[in-house]
Amino acid sequence: MPLEFAHQHNGKFADPGPWKHPEARPLDLTSPLGLESLPGQRFTKVKRTSFGLNLMVVGESGLGKTTFMNTLFNTDLKEEILPRNPQSTQTVQIQPAYYELKEDGVTLNLCVVDTPGFGDELNREYNLTPIMEYIDKQFEEYMTAERHPGFRKAIPDTRIHAVLYFIPPNGHGLKELDAKALQTLSQKVNVIPIIAKGDTMTAEEKKSFKATLLRDLEEHDIKTFPTAYPGEVDGAEELLQHIPFSVIGSDSIAFVGGRNVRCRTYRWGIVEVENTEHSDFVYLRELLMSACLDDLVETTHTVHYHRHRAYALRALGRPVSILECDDTYESQIEDTKQMNKQEMERKEEEIRQMFVIKVKEKEAALREREEQLNAKKAEMVAELEQYRAMIEAEQREVEELAQLSQLSQLSRSGTISKSSSKLFKAK
Repeated sequence: MPLEFAHQHNGKFADPGPWKHPEARPLDLTSPLGLESLPGQRFTKVKRTSFGLNLMVVGESGLGKTTFMNTLFNTDLKEEILPRNPQSTQTVQIQPAYYELKEDGVTLNLCVVDTPGFGDELNREYNLTPIMEYIDKQFEEYMTAERHPGFRKAIPDTRIHAVLYFIPPNGHGLKELDAKALQTLSQKVNVIPIIAKGDTMTAEEKKSFKATLLRDLEEHDIKTFPTAYPGEVDGAEELLQHIPFSVIGSDSIAFVGGRNVRCRTYRWGIVEVENTEHSDFVYLRELLMSACLDDLVETTHTVHYHRHRAYALRALGRPVSILECDDTYESQIEDTKQMNKQEMERKEEEIRQMFVIKVKEKEAALREREEQLNAKKAEMVAELEQYRAMIEAEQREVEELAQLSQLSQLSRSGTISKSSSKLFKAK
């Protein structure tokens, strides 16, 4: 019976493939079921779960990185992020610091990884090596945890979700160290370029410096977040026009315009950190916390970690193949379908071109044959006309001979008159 049923319904129900459900049939409810409460249940459950964000801060000493991080998270991070005397470091150090931030029942597990000593040495050839080793190490630890029997449990995520790269406000574009570092880091993590100490430049200077940096980023093929990931990020289109962000950091709070604001005070006036006319700090914080925090984590996993994982598996001898258990199965299937479609279109175009050529060749051969037949026909018609003229001439001669023969017979029989004889002779 099952075999008979399979034969009867063969081809009617397509195999949806792995990781998919068959298409469901929509139904109308006769009364409410309370489905509108499901998003609220999910929200409550997600809110109870803490979120994680791992930031790495990279840049030369003296650019105000610690002050900026305090400003960014509206708190005073411990001074252990930076050493007391950064210039005394012989090599680049990696110093992760962990914090727990709570707001309206939402918990954020924040990890700030500082890199003191970066760009402070005369020989900066190996400044980037410890940073890349740390980033790769976090990928390897996550990959090891995936192979563990307890994989289905939550894996502590120590992977770097974003690198805040501080660029000095020199007004001359990227230095060689910055260009090399950004180019290398962008292949591994989400990079967000930041112009430090934005209060040291005028509005015109900021605009010109941003245009120069954007040109340098494009020239060195440096992928920045979120510009380089349009398909992975949602809701950040309005923030793209402010990249790279020109920011100001301050631990001082002053009473300005009837409210307390973070600012930097000078003899000539006050620069407000959260004033969009003074800096892009508000846009950067909106990008990190309000618009793209989850996208940073998601892009780290689906793009950078998967690329690292693929390279690691290929290094172990795993062939490039489509596996149902692969995390990127769906994307690989779509890519394969697209490639097959393009290949079929290419072959179809080749066959069409070949058919057109064959038709043209056949038409030319038929046209040539037709011309030959027309020439042969004209030749035969001319020959036929010549034969017809000859036949008509011979026919006239035969008729004249017949008349002469008839008159000759009459003359011999004596029945012809003399006048007829004279007429005959005259003829």
